[in-house]
Amino acid sequence: MTAPWNRTVLLGEWRLLWRDPAAWVALVLLCLALLGALAQGLAREQALAASLAQWADTDEAHMEAAADLAQRLERDGGEISNFRDPRNADVVGRRLGVQHLALPSTRLGALAVGQSDLHPAWHPVSLESRDRLLAEGELTHPRRLALGRFDVSFVVVFIAPLLLLGLLASVPAREREAGMLPWVVMQSGGFGSWLMGRVLPRLLLLLIPVLIVGTLAPLLQMSSDGTGGEGQTLARGLLWSAQVTGYLLFWAALALWVGTLPLDGARSALALAFAWLLFVVLIPSVSQVALDLAHPQPSRMAYVDAMRSATDLARAEGSDTLARYLEDHPELAGETVNLEDFFAQRLLVQQRVEAELEPLSAAFEGQRAARARQAAWMRLTSPALLTMDALADAAGTGEARHRHFMAQVHGFHAEWRSFFHPRVLSGEQFFDHDQVPGFVYEPEPLRQLWPRSALLLGSTGGFALLFAWLALRRCRSLPKVIGQG
Repeated sequence: MTAPWNRTVLLGEWRLLWRDPAAWVALVLLCLALLGALAQGLAREQALAASLAQWADTDEAHMEAAADLAQRLERDGGEISNFRDPRNADVVGRRLGVQHLALPSTRLGALAVGQSDLHPAWHPVSLESRDRLLAEGELTHPRRLALGRFDVSFVVVFIAPLLLLGLLASVPAREREAGMLPWVVMQSGGFGSWLMGRVLPRLLLLLIPVLIVGTLAPLLQMSSDGTGGEGQTLARGLLWSAQVTGYLLFWAALALWVGTLPLDGARSALALAFAWLLFVVLIPSVSQVALDLAHPQPSRMAYVDAMRSATDLARAEGSDTLARYLEDHPELAGETVNLEDFFAQRLLVQQRVEAELEPLSAAFEGQRAARARQAAWMRLTSPALLTMDALADAAGTGEARHRHFMAQVHGFHAEWRSFFHPRVLSGEQFFDHDQVPGFVYEPEPLRQLWPRSALLLGSTGGFALLFAWLALRRCRSLPKVIGQG
C-alpha cells in the first residue's frame, strides 16, 4: 500500500504545484537569477581569457624584440642606455623579458568566483623580489571586493534556500490548521511517506534548473581549459552537482523537521527564516570576526620599516657585499672585476634584504596558515560555509587550487633567478634570449581534489542526515501524540 500512496501523493503534489502561483513565481525568479549569474560569469571568464592571452602575446613579442635588438646592436653598433640594453642580463631578466603567469580557468569557472577575485589574475616573474612581484599583480578594485561578485554559487547558497523554504513553509501547517492532519496520519501510507511526497516535488522544482545551468556552463564557456582535459571537467562538474544537491537536501530536511513540529503556518515560516538567517548570515559573520580576533595579521608597517632599514644598510655596503660574493664564487668574476658594477650590487643587495626579512615573511606565512586551519574548522558550523567552499573548489576557483598554482609560480621564480643571476654577476653580454625558461602549468591532479570534496560533501550531508533523522523520529511519534490528544 505504501508505493501507490506515494505515487498518488506525488502526482497530486505536481498538480498542485502546476496550479500554484507561488511555485511559478519561485521558479521564474530562480531561473532569472541563474541565467543572469551565468551570463555574468561567462562574460567575466571570456574577458579574463582575452586579457591573459594578450599578456602572453605581449611577453613573447617583447622577448623577440629584445633578441633582435641585441643582435642588431652587436652587428651594427650604436649607442643605448645601460638600463635599456638588451645585451644586459639584468635588464632582460628584470624588465624586457618579464613573464606574466596566470592560473588557467576551468570550464566551470563561470559558476563560482570563489577566491579568484581575492588573488591577482596574473603574476609577473622577473628578477625582482617575490613580495614586490606579488604586489604588482592585477587585483580587483577594493570597492568591487567589498560588494562581492554575483555568480551561480551565490544564487545556490543564498537565494535558492529562501525560495525552497518559502515553498515548504506551509508543509504540513496548512493541513494542521484545517484539521486534516489526524486523517493524514491514519492513512496506510504513513505520515512520513505523505510528508516526503509533499517535500520532494518542491525540492526538484528548484534543484533541476540549478543542475541544468551547471551542465550548460562548461558547454558555453569558450575560454582555455586549465583542468587537464575533459575528464577533469566531467569530474568537477559531477562534484559541483553533488554539492548543490547535498546543500538543497539539507534545507529540505530542515523544512521537513520544522513541518513535524506543532507550529502553525506563520510560526513555521518564521522558524525557517530564522534558520536561514542563522546558517547563511549570522554564523559566517561571527566566524569571520572570531578568526580576526584569534589570528590577527602581523603589522604590515613593521615589515615595511624593516625592509627600508635592511635596504639602506645593504646599499651602504654594496661594494663590500659584491667583493665578498666574488671571493666565494671566483668563477663569476671574469677577467676583470668591477666592484662598482651597479647591476651586480643591486642583485646582491636584494638577496641580502630578502635574507634579513625572511623571519618576518615566515611570521606572515605562519599566521596565514593558522587562519586557514581555523577557518577550515569554523566552516563545519554552517552548511552555507561548507557549500561555498565546496562549489568554488569544484569549479577550480578555490584556495587549494590557487595554492597549487602559487607553488609552481614560486618554483618558476627560483628557476628564473638561477638562470639570470650568474649572467648578471659575471658582467658579460647576454645573447641567450632563446634559452630563457618558459612556464608550463601543471594541473592539479584529481587525487588531491577527491578527498577535499568528499570531506565537504560529507559534512553537508551530515547536517542533512541529522535533520532527516529528527524529522523521521517526529513522524514516527506523531500518530501516538495525535491519538492521545
